[in-house]
Amino acid sequence: MTWQYQDLIDEFYLDVEKYKNEYYSHDEAINITFNEFYSENIVDEMERALIYILYAELSLQNPRIYNKTKQVLLHELESIDLNRIRSQIIDGQLNQEQFEEISIRKDEVIKKLKLMPIDSCNQARWYYTEIRNAVSNFYLELVTQNMDSDEIIDQVLSRYKRGCDRTPSVKITVYITLAEILLKNNQTISKEIIDEISGFKMDSINEELSLDELTDLSRAVKNVLE
Repeated sequence: MTWQYQDLIDEFYLDVEKYKNEYYSHDEAINITFNEFYSENIVDEMERALIYILYAELSLQNPRIYNKTKQVLLHELESIDLNRIRSQIIDGQLNQEQFEEISIRKDEVIKKLKLMPIDSCNQARWYYTEIRNAVSNFYLELVTQNMDSDEIIDQVLSRYKRGCDRTPSVKITVYITLAEILLKNNQTISKEIIDEISGFKMDSINEELSLDELTDLSRAVKNVLE
């Protein structure tokens, strides 16, 4: 299949949103989409360039990036052959304006990627603030449906089960966020929630959270258990 410039961009974005709507994290969604679009056998330079640019641009929305991923992305972006892409204008895959756009986007994403903080964990996952916000927003949706605390707990744990099963940092963050919200709204916290929080070992997180995130999580755990 030969991609047209805008068609590839639109389809990439659509797939990312599809996975996010299935409750994958932003990072998981862009990684799955990249793996579906990218192949080492790609000979179309415009296609290869756009896939890397889109992946890098969306990765910039994360708070950090794994160092090896950062280096691979920089290498691939810097090796984009703009002369080959310019020749594809003749075939109608893109026009001159789009060619200039791809050149600008390439330079911009390289510049921003170089400044992006390093993540010590190489696993695609929910980031700390991202999952905190997601749980809080989902709670507000459930409240409008007049659910009691047991129903809310079941719904939240069900929606984010995949993330909880993947990494301990996501699991404890989901549980602690839910507990904080229930306490704030004078709702009952189940024994399951309390047992998970009280039995949590901070050293099980490894390198999934930053120092600031670890500090905030420790504070939240202490406050809830008190």
